[in-house]
Formats: sequence, C-alpha cells, structure tokens
Amino acid sequence: MPYDPARDPWRGSAVSPTSLGRAGAAVTPSDDADLERYARIRVFAPAALESAEVSILPLDAADGEPLTLPVPVGLVSVLEFLVRRVLATGTTPGLIIHTVN
Repeated sequence: MPYDPARDPWRGSAVSPTSLGRAGAAVTPSDDADLERYARIRVFAPAALESAEVSILPLDAADGEPLTLPVPVGLVSVLEFLVRRVLATGTTPGLIIHTVN
C-alpha cells in the first residue's frame, strides 16, 4: 500500500519529534495494514524482556523496506520517525505500542 497524503495529518506542516501529541491509540502490529492515521509511535519494552526491537515502515518507505530498530528495555521510546505501519514480523512480542498524534 503506497503513501496516502489524505491520511497524513501533517502534510505540509513542520513536525518535531519533541512536539506534544494531541491524540493517541493502541497499536496492534500488522504485516498488512497501515495505521488508521499515520503517526509517531511510543514504544514501551517491559523490563521482563531480555531485548526488544520494533519493525516499522516510515512514511516514505516501500512496503518491502521495513526499518527494524532496537528498543531499550524498561524505558519508553518515542521514535523519531513518522510511521505508516508497525509490522508484526520483526517486532518483539510483548511491547506496548501507542500512536502519538
């Protein structure tokens, strides 16, 4: 599924990884479905995990070009990417993931 500007609330706006979110929702990773609304994501890896990774498709990435990032265990991370999909494949089970809009 290619990038859809109609689903991008920041189209034409300056976005900062440090700006505050106005809305959020829980994310269930999926290899097939894009997020309902493209977003930054907040990821929490519980301390019970030995290590953690999240696999994403940034806005401009093709479907077959995921980016897999390490996530620090026991800490919250807000990724510095606008994300259109969080993939199940490559994402550590047990992560708590939310959109930040």
